[in-house]
Amino acid sequence: VLVAFGVLIVGMITGIDGSGFAGLPLTGSLSGALGPAVGIDVTTLCAVGQMGAVWTGGGTLIAWSSLIAVAGFARVPVLVMVRMLLVPVLTGLAASTLFAVMFWG
Repeated sequence: VLVAFGVLIVGMITGIDGSGFAGLPLTGSLSGALGPAVGIDVTTLCAVGQMGAVWTGGGTLIAWSSLIAVAGFARVPVLVMVRMLLVPVLTGLAASTLFAVMFWG
């Protein structure tokens, strides 16, 4: 479980640049190296890292791309929307990581 959360955090850190896809090679290779060592399916770890990178970099936790457009359409300040989405997104990432490890790990 700790390795899965480690890969998730690495994915989230790589997603901060805004693209959401730049960290996929890193999280994939990290999952390939750590998965067999801890007995977790490599594809499960890859998916966890991908979700961390894409959900963070896609503008859900930081003010990039789609979040700016949605905030403008809703006429809500971007930083207010980021603050409102922080807890639900982090909760969803943690829950999906636990679910993935329990059922597919």
